[in-house]
Amino acid sequence: MRILIVDDQAVNRQELNDMVSGFGYSTLTVESGMEAILVYPSFQPDIVLLDVLMPGLKGDEIAPQLKSFAGEVHLPIIFITALDDKRTLLRCLEAGGDDFVSKPFDPLILSAKLRAHMRTRKLSQSLEEKNRSLAYFNSRVEREYRIVQHIFKNALTKNLRGYPHLASLFMPLSVFNGDVLLSAQGPLGNLYLFLGDFTGHGLAAAIGTLPTSQTFFTMASRGSPVSEIVREINNRLTQLLPEDMFCAGVLIELSASGERLTYWNGGLNPPMLISEDGQIMRELAPQHVALGIHQDEEFDSGVIALSVESGSRVIMCTDGLTELGQRSHQMLGMQGVVDLFQARNFDFSQVKNDIQALTQRWQQNDDITLAMITCAESQLSAQRNMSELSTMPFELHVRLNVEQIRTHDPVARIIRALEQIEGFRPHTTSIFTLMSEVYSNAVDHSLLELDSRLKQSYEGFEQYYIEREKRLQALVGGYVEIHVEFEPIEKKLHFLVRDSGRGFLQPIQEHFAHVNELSFGRGLNLVEALAEKVEWLESGKAIRVVYALEVAG
Repeated sequence: MRILIVDDQAVNRQELNDMVSGFGYSTLTVESGMEAILVYPSFQPDIVLLDVLMPGLKGDEIAPQLKSFAGEVHLPIIFITALDDKRTLLRCLEAGGDDFVSKPFDPLILSAKLRAHMRTRKLSQSLEEKNRSLAYFNSRVEREYRIVQHIFKNALTKNLRGYPHLASLFMPLSVFNGDVLLSAQGPLGNLYLFLGDFTGHGLAAAIGTLPTSQTFFTMASRGSPVSEIVREINNRLTQLLPEDMFCAGVLIELSASGERLTYWNGGLNPPMLISEDGQIMRELAPQHVALGIHQDEEFDSGVIALSVESGSRVIMCTDGLTELGQRSHQMLGMQGVVDLFQARNFDFSQVKNDIQALTQRWQQNDDITLAMITCAESQLSAQRNMSELSTMPFELHVRLNVEQIRTHDPVARIIRALEQIEGFRPHTTSIFTLMSEVYSNAVDHSLLELDSRLKQSYEGFEQYYIEREKRLQALVGGYVEIHVEFEPIEKKLHFLVRDSGRGFLQPIQEHFAHVNELSFGRGLNLVEALAEKVEWLESGKAIRVVYALEVAG
């Protein structure tokens, strides 16, 4: 330890030097304040013994400068004085002095004071080292946060910008958002929208955003069906996320005309389909578990397709909004969110202000994401750089027995095969909708003899799928055949679905003449709207569909 002794009297300097060096400390003596300033940088004292009264710069004048040299580390200054003038002593303390030692010097008292102040000095040095380490660590963390923020920002740059029919609100609880809202255009001018809520919030929750967005944008650009996109996202997340993390999410595809909506909901708040006059038409209820839980062989990628009216809206949000006010026993809920929109006549900017006001009233405990999509013609032009349609004809025939019907998704596999053929990729969403609706009708209503009228309510939907699973497990015997044929000259895809059940007759569609007002049966309308031709054969046990493949040129 180094002690700097500053005294204009040689006798005092010598006495203190002998005494302090005898304590085992390194010493340096100077006779003026100016010398003390000059030697400080090279000597770097741990304690300064400073005379109060000296020619030139006095002790109380030099003390602040010496303190400033030490920076953030405490530098003890012990004044040497023979004075008992209280004003002078007070002035020395105010100037930065920490203690006094009186003449004549008492070795025991001086040694004790040096040891005490040395402990304080060491504590200060240790604190400063930790502060420097923390400052360095913080700077690294901030830099890494900026890098990660940049990566996440880039991952979302492919989102549609300025799309007139989509409004959104993001209120993350921290720098990183555990919610993700993705939007993309399909090759035929269709719109894809994904809203996801990862477990927790912050950086850990946001990790899943990267693989989710990469998969979403890649497959949306190909025009992949909703079922294939969610299946691939699920595969990526099960590989990446730990067992205690998952992503509740909903994926919506809206046709270019704005008249057809296909969705998959895994554990997210049910988006609300609202009519143009502001009435709730239907909940897009969750029918599956969240993403990142089930392995591929257990994952259910089944979708629901609807006809929607022009001007209707879909309101969707994460539970950070619906659970707002929970701690005050005034939870907003999905109905409360709809009430906000109805009260503001669906003016999104006003609803946004109301929600921000609610977060001031009720503590926000989770990330909040809100979106409203208006069902209207997308105004997204179909892509023109797609490859020409294949000139090679082909046929594909699949026959499934009962066990295969229980465990396989033949439509998804057929679509994956069609995606590999030139010019088919932009059409796979429409083909998937057609084929999956016809296949589902064959299984549900011909083989299993289920009644669609069960699905008139959310509870009915749940009962319907429970009954479906029960009948499927009890089914003995039976089959479903799918025959696909492509005619390159006509540029048309023909497919026929045949089953061994009781048949699903065309008159059933006429029986549901008011189908657009119901929460079931809309799949038949979608088939009629998408297909060029639909034929019911063999007393409803077979359906032939013709789809025209328009080439984007």
